[in-house]
Amino acid sequence: MRFNYIFFAVLIAVVQNLQGQSKIKCDLIEISSIAFDKSPNIKRNYYAIQNAEGELQVQWSTFDFNLNSGLSYQNSRLNLYDDDPRNQYIERSLKSNNVDFSAALQKRFRTSQIAEVSLRYLYNDSNFPLNTFNQFVGQFYGNHTGVINLSLTQPLLRGRGKKIATTGEQVANLYIDKNKFDYEFTNSYEILQIGIAYWTYYTAFKSLDVYIENENRVRNVLEITKELIKADKKPESDMAQVNADLTNQERLTFTARQNLYNARLNLGRAIGLSDQESEQLGDPTSDFPMVDQSGYKENIDKKAFIKSAKDNRADLKAIQKVTEAVELQYQLAQNNLKPQLDLTGFGYYGSTSVGNGVDKTFSSFTHNQGQDVGIGAKLTFSFALNNNLAKGNYEINKIAVKDQAVISDNTQRNVDLNVNVALNNLNNSVLILEKAKESMGFHKEAFDNEKIKFQMGLTTLLNLMLFQERFTYSELEYLNAEQQFSNAIISLRHETGTLISKESLNFKVLQNAFYTVPNTEN
Repeated sequence: MRFNYIFFAVLIAVVQNLQGQSKIKCDLIEISSIAFDKSPNIKRNYYAIQNAEGELQVQWSTFDFNLNSGLSYQNSRLNLYDDDPRNQYIERSLKSNNVDFSAALQKRFRTSQIAEVSLRYLYNDSNFPLNTFNQFVGQFYGNHTGVINLSLTQPLLRGRGKKIATTGEQVANLYIDKNKFDYEFTNSYEILQIGIAYWTYYTAFKSLDVYIENENRVRNVLEITKELIKADKKPESDMAQVNADLTNQERLTFTARQNLYNARLNLGRAIGLSDQESEQLGDPTSDFPMVDQSGYKENIDKKAFIKSAKDNRADLKAIQKVTEAVELQYQLAQNNLKPQLDLTGFGYYGSTSVGNGVDKTFSSFTHNQGQDVGIGAKLTFSFALNNNLAKGNYEINKIAVKDQAVISDNTQRNVDLNVNVALNNLNNSVLILEKAKESMGFHKEAFDNEKIKFQMGLTTLLNLMLFQERFTYSELEYLNAEQQFSNAIISLRHETGTLISKESLNFKVLQNAFYTVPNTEN
């Protein structure tokens, strides 16, 4: 029996230990760090960065080396007319073979020029035994021709200049920066939501304690009432009132447990946890911030916080990047209104060789006979007479610039307003917290006094229950005031862009972000 007892005791200890290990420690900094890996919104914004980097690679393709090549072979047979003089050399049918190979390497430079190197090789033979000089060479005697060409094209109007040629690349880089700033702002917003959800969870956790304590106070009143009834100091009917109050307090305790459970799951939702993971969240361990340790000061300089928001908020930086990108696209649209006028300089070298054999193929590029060398230049002009495509794109981009200016101004306006609101909430939350603490102290004192008076038979049960309810309500109001102050701090942190810090794309929550007001003096 003793052995079995020891065995079950050890087993229970092991199970409890495993259950404890499976719990997720509910510390504000730790759960915020988990969100960087778990939050779907954070993941999606990170993918947006990778998508923008892919778009940059697409724009790089404009300046890739492009290799074009072709190879064709043709075998033909021509039946000659009766009067064709070639009939004396061949039997009524002219048979020929032709091979045509070409290859070109083209490169567009970021300075807007286009360079091209091309090579062409031609081979033909036939059963006609005479060559072009009426010399007898025999049937199917090959003719080889090789040509190398080098050209450089300079746009003179449309597409001229490095700034225009690299517009797509510049815009793609700006959108990469924009998405990185969006990623940073999303992280800050998600941490804000986690902070609010945590303080809701912590308030629900502490509220449950208040309801349990209040339920115990009612039970204590019940015991006091029983004693007073026994001593004939209170009527038996008072028991019904106390029992009714106790039943109601038990109902409120059950509701508080339900609210706590819901708050835990909502916190898990904000972090990005699954249903099972959310249920593994442990009791909250991070306490409410304290006013005297938060760095809060009266008469806070609003302008300093607005300046901090302008310097730190990632969404403002993202909008600035979009503004720059839209302006670049507008400049490109202006450039595309111009006609296409290109100046091309070129040089070529070629020669021919005759005869069969592989050596004749390569000697066609070096053979002195039939050697042809030349240089030249050409102007190419093209312009759509109505030019509706360019005009339409120009109007679209012109409106986009104006629209982006409205977006930028409106965002800045809302940032100023949000900082103002966050500061006002912080100031009021401090005042509310102070008054809630005073009120709770007075209500506790009043309830304690009323309880003594009740024991002495100097007051009614109804008055005692009323003072007890007021004291419980003041405790809950104090918790709500602490939650409001905590939310005000992180809201101000988010609005001023000081909630998180970053190193490259790795983010972390500042250790004092949930507990201190942003320092605008640095």
